[in-house]
Amino acid sequence: MANNHKGSLRKVGLDFGLISGAEWLIIIAAFLGRYLLQFYQTSIGSLGLAFGMDSFEIGIGFALFTVAFAFAAFAMRKFRPSQLKSVEIISLLLLGITMPLYIVATGFAEVYTLMIIDGFITGLVMDSFMTMAGMASKDQSKRQVEQASFSFWVALALIVAPFTTGYLLHLGIKEIFLIFAVMAFVAIPFVASLRGKYSLQYMEEKGHKGTASISSLFKNRQFNWAVIAAFAYTIPFYIIFSYGVIYGGVLGLSATTVFYLFAAMFVGDVITRFIIRLKSPILNRRPYMIFAVTIALFSALFLALSSVSIAFFIIAFLIAAIPDGIAWTLGIQIANTTFKPEEIGTSTSFFSSSMMIMSVLMPLVGYMASVKYIGFTKTLWIFAAVTAVFFVVELLLRPGKNDDMQNAAGSK
Repeated sequence: MANNHKGSLRKVGLDFGLISGAEWLIIIAAFLGRYLLQFYQTSIGSLGLAFGMDSFEIGIGFALFTVAFAFAAFAMRKFRPSQLKSVEIISLLLLGITMPLYIVATGFAEVYTLMIIDGFITGLVMDSFMTMAGMASKDQSKRQVEQASFSFWVALALIVAPFTTGYLLHLGIKEIFLIFAVMAFVAIPFVASLRGKYSLQYMEEKGHKGTASISSLFKNRQFNWAVIAAFAYTIPFYIIFSYGVIYGGVLGLSATTVFYLFAAMFVGDVITRFIIRLKSPILNRRPYMIFAVTIALFSALFLALSSVSIAFFIIAFLIAAIPDGIAWTLGIQIANTTFKPEEIGTSTSFFSSSMMIMSVLMPLVGYMASVKYIGFTKTLWIFAAVTAVFFVVELLLRPGKNDDMQNAAGSK
């Protein structure tokens, strides 16, 4: 009877009673951390404008933040799973302290410095949470279900953050950074509660240093699918993050309207994660990755067509986050379940960082868009072509004999 009840809950998508208490503590804390990351990423454009930056300078700021986020992966390689709780608590404390400093920042150098510092800290915050997701259980199938649940519930922050930002924008973007910094402090008690019967179970063996070389990760073909998909979808994704407010203004949309579009954009992301969560554990991830890069290509093309009609701009927004819901969720599952316990710190953090690599192109996007004889339209067509290249590469990464099966050796 209890099993039938749980099955019914699973069908309608409820996780209460189906995943562990420890996983719920991780989910609640990670929701708050993801809220702050989402707020940061969608607000850099508005923050830059508040300090008088042009499109090129905003692109530099976004790149500095996301590259610093990516570099957190190299620090994460040094931490064992048993150390993640302490890393998380310290990182959240530092984030809560640094975010309000935009109120007193005056020049570009100070703003860029804060973006670098907070980019690195949020990298540690999210990499730690993503590594901890599913570690409440040792069973691989249950871990995949718990990771999918983690992905879905945390993804709700993707909608809530830009919506609340748009609603509060009249207060001033710097002041909102001060208000939202409180969430970092609120998350700390939930992380600190991960002990006793709520302790994480999926740990490294005693005496193991918990490190793995990055080059060894690419021997896993499924991991390669996830990384290439991340490269493809983050091109239009980050262009929207960095320049959505600016380009929307060119097309006649207010900043508040664009933030509401950000919220609408992530509805598709959350719905996609919800579907994947219901289907997890998934053995054959290949079709999902192909679908993700296909949607990413369409998003890039619709962005380029925005000058023809604002309807294309809106459609590009509405579909841009769907690949994130697919590639991020399944990528984390691959990173967490196809490697050994002592390797997952490296695999999850590097996968997380791979999603940030395309941010280095954002200053180039801003510069090209500001050049008189290029402008936004030609720039967007050029980067749609770059997205198409990654789409082709993903298609060429054909599965091997055992790629549609679980990599049991890595998960034991």
